[in-house]
Amino acid sequence: MWMIRGLSSFLFGTIEFSLKSLGVASHGFNVTSKVLDEDRSKRYEQGSIEFGVLSPLFVPLTMAAIVNLVAFAWGNVELIRSSNSPEELFMQMFIASFGILNCKPIYEAIINRRDRGRIPTKITAISAFLALALHATAYVALRK
Repeated sequence: MWMIRGLSSFLFGTIEFSLKSLGVASHGFNVTSKVLDEDRSKRYEQGSIEFGVLSPLFVPLTMAAIVNLVAFAWGNVELIRSSNSPEELFMQMFIASFGILNCKPIYEAIINRRDRGRIPTKITAISAFLALALHATAYVALRK
């Protein structure tokens, strides 16, 4: 839950505060739907997180989930491909796996869920593009 707050509400709150402090006109926007229906109430009773709203709050969350998954997969490839000992990559792999475990509800909302509470395809596509851009930028900037 800390990751959801840190990557969504704190991020957007900081941006909103910064824009107001600089005197830039910013418009508040409603990031969640307040309408309740029977399906949504049922998912709430089951303890499922509601991701079905097309909201910009879900872009950083989904992007972080994709970045962690790619980092973990790339770390495994590096362990198999190179002569590095597992101790050299332990902390990086640990952090990526910790991120993956915390993003489990997001992965479920992207892949497994078939109800209206899943993350919209548009949010997933935007997040995947931004994660790819981040990885490409990091690759160019950090290569030896």
